[in-house]
Amino acid sequence: MRPITRSQLEIIKKREGEPWIYSYADLVTNLLAFFMMLLIIMSSSKDVREEFTEGLKDYVEKKGFAAKAVADGVSELSVPQLRQVIDTYLKEKQLTSEVSLTETRTGIELTFEAALVFDSATAEIREEAGIVLQKIATLIAKLPSRFVLDVEGHADNRPITSSSIYPSNWELSSARAGSVVRFLEANGLQSRRLRAIGYGTTQQLDKKSDASINRRVVIKVNSKID
Repeated sequence: MRPITRSQLEIIKKREGEPWIYSYADLVTNLLAFFMMLLIIMSSSKDVREEFTEGLKDYVEKKGFAAKAVADGVSELSVPQLRQVIDTYLKEKQLTSEVSLTETRTGIELTFEAALVFDSATAEIREEAGIVLQKIATLIAKLPSRFVLDVEGHADNRPITSSSIYPSNWELSSARAGSVVRFLEANGLQSRRLRAIGYGTTQQLDKKSDASINRRVVIKVNSKID
């Protein structure tokens, strides 16, 4: 290995003192990746090129739309756009461990841990949950009117204490679903698009009687089928 001369060392030091060279190196790397991608696309079949182009277009549109919608709102959303905006919001607020979001064949489904929304054995919506539900209600209201909401209340198998105002978990789960429906209605969603359902303990996710995952509220947003 040949030793580095003094003149070469001075050139290296000079370059290290010029921060623009790092941005330039990143640009060259990105351009290389871009042209390699073009080469792969052009050497592929027509079907592959069209599929790739459509996928890239959808991705860019969804990302761009989600950023704009979160920033200043829009008049109407599609289901994929709604999912993207809500997903972005939940991540920003670090709520992904307490609220799960999935896209279904006809809409979306939001599952809230009961601890986020209600205190134990009550159907009164907590203040911090109200902020989240208010945001989501505003976004869901931007869906076309054909979309309806089923709000499901679920309870665990722990027996209701004698001091509770609810005779059983049936009444408690129904009251929780009703509280969320009334809240959504008060925040802009039409009552004809809402339905409250109490499932009591009939749809357990965990066989343990006191498992917190069983105490939950589910909002199902679906396209109405006439």
